[in-house]
Amino acid sequence: MKIDPTDAKSVMNILWPGERIVGTVKQRRIGPGGSITVPASVVLTDKRVLIVNRATLGIRHDYEVIPYGAVTSVRLEQGIVSSSVFIRVLGYDTDKGLLKNGKQEGEIDGLRRDDATELSNYINFKLGQRNAPAQEERLPDANIGGYLFCRKCGTKNPVGSNFCSGCGAPLR
Repeated sequence: MKIDPTDAKSVMNILWPGERIVGTVKQRRIGPGGSITVPASVVLTDKRVLIVNRATLGIRHDYEVIPYGAVTSVRLEQGIVSSSVFIRVLGYDTDKGLLKNGKQEGEIDGLRRDDATELSNYINFKLGQRNAPAQEERLPDANIGGYLFCRKCGTKNPVGSNFCSGCGAPLR
């Protein structure tokens, strides 16, 4: 994912210590959902989604910050001219921005097709990371000669096995 230096610079003052920018996406200036004067930018970090809304012809910046832990789902709508990404966030209450007036789902519209796809894919990746158990929780260390027990039939299998030797069920 590409990083626009101007967009990255605009959020440097609100980054957490150790937080890293992984990509940026900008609204189109023309086309459905675009903004001719001050298009919004989305900055993805390894911790949060940062939406930069420029006001007063770009002089003032309003930031909307959505931690990945608050996102419940992401939806992509690809159009002929522009695409939109819908982010669903529960329990998020604000009076302006993407999720104003207590809306549970906000739309980032006016995006180029590839940008919208990368944006939704990265957020879905982060949601998958949050929902997947850690590797250490699933497998014992192979160096200590551990075993995996099949959850279906209980057969003891060597570490590194992908399928149960007793019933053929997946072990991971």
